[in-house]
Amino acid sequence: MAPVDPGTRERLLLATRQSIRDLGLPATTARQIVGRAGANLAAIPYHFGSKDALVTEALVAEARELIGPVFELLGSDRAPTERATAAVVLLNELFETNRGQVPVYLAALAATPHTPGVSDELAVLWREVRGRLAADVAAQRDAGLLAAWVDPEAMAALILALVNGVVVAAAVDPEGPGHRAVASQFLALLLSAFAGPPGRDGPGEG
Repeated sequence: MAPVDPGTRERLLLATRQSIRDLGLPATTARQIVGRAGANLAAIPYHFGSKDALVTEALVAEARELIGPVFELLGSDRAPTERATAAVVLLNELFETNRGQVPVYLAALAATPHTPGVSDELAVLWREVRGRLAADVAAQRDAGLLAAWVDPEAMAALILALVNGVVVAAAVDPEGPGHRAVASQFLALLLSAFAGPPGRDGPGEG
């Protein structure tokens, strides 16, 4: 048997990611993948077991690469009260500067209801981001920068929902408000409208 090229696995992953970016998930066939990777069809089951497993790993790898800078920011030595707001801006900017990866990210989101591997891996990824965001939101609340009624976990989930919404909106309505305008509006709400005097226990109370 011919020796296995150790680089084939990575080439298959890269080819899958590129194919999804260029053609979309439905058009990313096994032949399309191996053609781009310079491999043969047998390489997919050899390295991944199946084409579905390869696609799952490629989708998750793309999402992790896209979100990677946010992990670095949230793990930095910047003040906790700065990190959450900086993360909102960075998340939006990432999807702007890495526009080519957005189709793969959207494909990963779309695959989650029917692909347990993608669903499980993205859940781990987003729980980690949400947990770090929640910790920084809690620090802002404890420092008096946010009202006492702000729930850090729910606010972190809202931030992530906003980011995903901006990504979808940019794909569906590219002529609509840009991500920077949306992030600016949200940050204004987060840091101004949500902030209140000491003793404020809930929105609308004064």
